[in-house]
Amino acid sequence: MKKSLIALAVLGTLAATAQAQSNVTLYGRVDLGVARNLGDDYMVMQNGSGSRLGVRGVEDLGGGLKALFNIEHRFNADTGAVNSTSSFWNGRSVVGLEGGFGQVVLGREYTPARNIANRADPWGGDTVARMEPILFGAILPTRQNNSITYTSPSFNGLRAQAQLTMDEVPGNDNKAFYGLNLSYGAGPLSLAYGYDKSGVDDNTWHLVTAGYDFGSFRLIGAYGQGTPEGVAAADKHRSYMIGATAPVGAGEVKLAYGKLEAVDPDQDVSSKFAVGYHYALSKRTTVYFDVANDRELADNKTGFDFGLKHNF
Repeated sequence: MKKSLIALAVLGTLAATAQAQSNVTLYGRVDLGVARNLGDDYMVMQNGSGSRLGVRGVEDLGGGLKALFNIEHRFNADTGAVNSTSSFWNGRSVVGLEGGFGQVVLGREYTPARNIANRADPWGGDTVARMEPILFGAILPTRQNNSITYTSPSFNGLRAQAQLTMDEVPGNDNKAFYGLNLSYGAGPLSLAYGYDKSGVDDNTWHLVTAGYDFGSFRLIGAYGQGTPEGVAAADKHRSYMIGATAPVGAGEVKLAYGKLEAVDPDQDVSSKFAVGYHYALSKRTTVYFDVANDRELADNKTGFDFGLKHNF
């Protein structure tokens, strides 16, 4: 509790600084909805996406070089409880430099392959309809602590990202976690490849995604495969997804089907279809409704949510 109070006091101080400096921004999101999750037989109030409060800033150092930082707290808006008991800044917590060479940040950061999965998911990893768990293959991590992450500039739509993480365990002979991605976007076409490998348990994950914007709708496809700990290299997890988004009125219709094949009998196999409509009441406020069905579940195969998301 003391740590949380101290962190909130620090955040309040930073917020006051943000009012005095134009290059420091206080931002956040509050997202709540009524939902029934897949596999559950009861209703809950929950975050459709991660409710958050963060501070980010940039300082011009001259000569095209900039210093930057971002710290982000995650919480459950229905109770006000901290999202993680072990990490107050459970979103990003990074500091770095940016220039003509690209960007380098140190700290708690999203993994490169996760960034590819998030952009391929029509729901961006949010709500009961999210496809990220399937695209992760029950292997891919979301963020890494103690990481060094490099993001290149864009070269005619082509961009690369690489990440190396230290495990900070004395006497540990394990190799470091590392990951990379390569993405291309020009006009209506987008292509991406992501790869993550853990030196601790030898988990690996490859993900390939493609998207094309036809104007009236955008079509997205993804394929992933990898090897979890203790599974022979020939027995990979595999994931497939095809999805689409289409603007309708002031909102967007989202549609996707995803399948996860897991060789390990201890892993869940998923075959999920989802559809949703997210309506923008303004640039910052969205109301959403989603329905999802996973036919591989033993019971309560259908879930849904209805919620409101406000960014500030």
